[in-house]
Amino acid sequence: MKITRPVYFEKFACIADRCPDTCCAGWDIVIDGESLEKYGSLSSPYGDKIRSLITADGDGESIFAAQGNRCPFLLDSGLCEMYKEIGHENLCLTCRKFPRFTNAFGARLEEGLSLSCPEAARLIFESDEPAALVSKETDGAIIPSDFDAELYFTLLAARKKAIDILQQRKFSVEHRICAFLEFSQALQQLIKEDCLEKAAFLSAEFFLSHEHTYSQTKAKRALNRFSADFSTLEFIRPDFGDKLRNIECVDMQGFVAPDWEYEQLMIYFIFRYFITAAYDGDVLTKAKFAAVSVIAVKRLHAALGALTKEQRTDISQKYSKEIEHCSDNLDYLFRSMKKSRYYGTENLINILSEGEKA
Repeated sequence: MKITRPVYFEKFACIADRCPDTCCAGWDIVIDGESLEKYGSLSSPYGDKIRSLITADGDGESIFAAQGNRCPFLLDSGLCEMYKEIGHENLCLTCRKFPRFTNAFGARLEEGLSLSCPEAARLIFESDEPAALVSKETDGAIIPSDFDAELYFTLLAARKKAIDILQQRKFSVEHRICAFLEFSQALQQLIKEDCLEKAAFLSAEFFLSHEHTYSQTKAKRALNRFSADFSTLEFIRPDFGDKLRNIECVDMQGFVAPDWEYEQLMIYFIFRYFITAAYDGDVLTKAKFAAVSVIAVKRLHAALGALTKEQRTDISQKYSKEIEHCSDNLDYLFRSMKKSRYYGTENLINILSEGEKA
């Protein structure tokens, strides 16, 4: 078994009651089958309490439903009552794993930390050094996975090129994202034509050498569509949703933040989503989601006057919590990015080129 992780992965440790935005608030907790069976067999009085709090969501999944926007086991101290009563090993899989996520590809696993966790977000933006992935061999059973193996290895090599494009710091971060989008579009065409062997000839230097024109009209139309789509989403924090719905109105003039922060943000999204195209063949939509997320987050930074790295990290974390952890929100945005011409590569490049020309 080969496991690949970001270099900061091993540094993570939950800060529990010191967390400024606990994962025990805002969400219902889905209970996996093994834990559900375990809770059904607990004979202690605490087992009765656990069972009394199990309910079903609209999809029929067993959950611990939030009460007053908080997990029913979240104590006023910020600690988990279930953890104290029956131990970490008896928490459901969601609570044991978060903020870690896993993408499985047979004998290969990729593990990362979700940006929606404040401590994980701090680690993601801790260093201005180029992000790195580390791999190691370990014991473990192969996880059965229904993916295209040939496409997976093509995407593995392509992701290295994508990260190389995004880390070419002699160019502005906007220019690099534009080049990454064009690279992803070319890769998608090769996937469509079943010409994977040609992917090896896609050159990072070629896409970085492109000059990009800027059309304010096209950029404004695309941003208007972004705002309309964000208006249809569900938000834990209505005030945050209001800001996201109005990103088209943000004046970016005069807003300055280090390029490397948006580079790290892009690479977070690329690591989490890019290679999952081995399951559905749709790499371009994953690339667009990364680019749109960085566009939206940077505009939120400007709108909210985020002058410090800590403020920008906090806003990035909240975006992830609102978007990445609501399946309805994520599914809607992915469908829009796949189907709507307003999310076309040319339109995204127009938006990014405003910053590139600044």
